[in-house]
Amino acid sequence: MARKFQDGRITSWFAEIWGERLFSYKAHANTNHPGSDASIDIGALGSFEISVRSLTKSGTKFQKSANIGSGRVATQQDVIDAVASVERVVMVDIRDFPSLTFIPLDSKWLLQHAFNRVITPSGLKPRQFYELVSQEFEIEQKSFNLSLALDETAAPLPT
Repeated sequence: MARKFQDGRITSWFAEIWGERLFSYKAHANTNHPGSDASIDIGALGSFEISVRSLTKSGTKFQKSANIGSGRVATQQDVIDAVASVERVVMVDIRDFPSLTFIPLDSKWLLQHAFNRVITPSGLKPRQFYELVSQEFEIEQKSFNLSLALDETAAPLPT
């Protein structure tokens, strides 16, 4: 069963829910919401759009799901447009499920790497992803129990 959850097509839905608890955002009810998986309402300023991506043993891609998979193609502009449509990308490393690593990334930082063609439609392998992130950031690990039994009225986890 744990092996099934190392497949991004299966785990991405759960990762959005667990990310809700961890980062206090609200996942969109419609899985086909254009451009993002979740948002935070920041009052008069509007919403803060978030994309949740899975890092699998094969790697990760940043374009929209409609441009990923067998028989689907993406251009560099598709990657740029997908990243530009959100304020944050939450990368969820699912390779060691049930242990997950959530890494929030600023879209401006990702866009810089997409414009420089470091991030392309073929994506990044796990090693490439972590090398890129470690060039500019220190990853701090915190442990949380993200039980699915928590309901929507439970207080957000401390971060």
